[in-house]
Amino acid sequence: MTSFVFEHLSYCARACKGVWPLLLTVWALVLGGCAPEFDSQYGRRTERYWSTSVNGTDVLAAMFADAGFEVSTRRILITSAMDRVQTIVWFPNDIYAPSEEVCEWFDEWLAGGTQRTLVYVGRGFDAEPVYFRKIAPHVPQDQQSRYRARVAAQRHIRPPNVPDSKKQCEWFSIKWPEPQPVAALDGPWSEGVDAAKADVYLSEQFHTHLPTRTLLATKQRPLVTEIKDPGWNGGKLIAISNGSFLLNLPLVNHENRKLAGKLVAAAGPPGRLVFLESGPGGPPIDPPPGGSALARLFGAWPLNVILLHSAVLGIIFCFASWPIFGRPRTPPQESISDFGKHVQAVSQLMQRTRDRDYAFSQLPDDLETARAEAAGPGP
Repeated sequence: MTSFVFEHLSYCARACKGVWPLLLTVWALVLGGCAPEFDSQYGRRTERYWSTSVNGTDVLAAMFADAGFEVSTRRILITSAMDRVQTIVWFPNDIYAPSEEVCEWFDEWLAGGTQRTLVYVGRGFDAEPVYFRKIAPHVPQDQQSRYRARVAAQRHIRPPNVPDSKKQCEWFSIKWPEPQPVAALDGPWSEGVDAAKADVYLSEQFHTHLPTRTLLATKQRPLVTEIKDPGWNGGKLIAISNGSFLLNLPLVNHENRKLAGKLVAAAGPPGRLVFLESGPGGPPIDPPPGGSALARLFGAWPLNVILLHSAVLGIIFCFASWPIFGRPRTPPQESISDFGKHVQAVSQLMQRTRDRDYAFSQLPDDLETARAEAAGPGP
């Protein structure tokens, strides 16, 4: 067991170059078999080698970074923040087609630049059952039944009864055939890839009326399709059936990394790239469409957070500066006939002017009268 682990770890270290730390972590997770509880969160970057999800995108992001892309992650569609982005890689954690509002936003984004690229990866694959299937033979005999039960309990994503509105968008319509492993590959991306050694699955199928070019297929069923629209200013949409050769665990496979490398090359020249992460319903659009300008201002991130904190600080300042606790009281009035104030005023005047005669010249003519007035009536 130990020699088997180190053999594969050393192979990954030689083959993966800049992304080998992530791959070593995933492979150690697969072969370690020390704990069934692990991170299987889908389509997210963690950037922490010690808690990498088998369904994450850390390895793919590292491949883009090694190719010269400036990689970042977002979960909200902010128009101003995406103006200088050349490529968006979207892993929606949603089995349904994108909403109309999201498609319109991407249409405007693709048309707003020159030869921009949107990569859409369907949610038809889950690496968790693959993990348990691979690890089951390497665990102690008394624990294998538990791992096989986890494999049997997991299924690839396949929606039940889906309404027509969820099956299609303005880009394409989606069909969900029975997921199955791919034994043969066709198309330009299949060159130099050994399909027998790759671990690719066929699940979601995209059908569109727009001009297309099949980049990868199996038995004439597309796995990767390039979609173009005349209004996109030379931009393109790369629709991928699922992440069976793009997520962290599948990228341990050397042939799968070849396919991922072809995606990196097809994304265009290196530039700013955003990994878009979203859950059911797609990513929120910021600022939200419609409403007044003030409502859009308070709903726009990060202005909404800044304004909220400013309002809280303003309330705290008001309570700290002008507190009124209990019944209001009238403070005592200062007496204008206090002789001591004359003395204090003369001393201050002498200090400022440094002229004794001038200071005394400003005193009242009759000091005794002023002193008597200050003292008040006698007994």
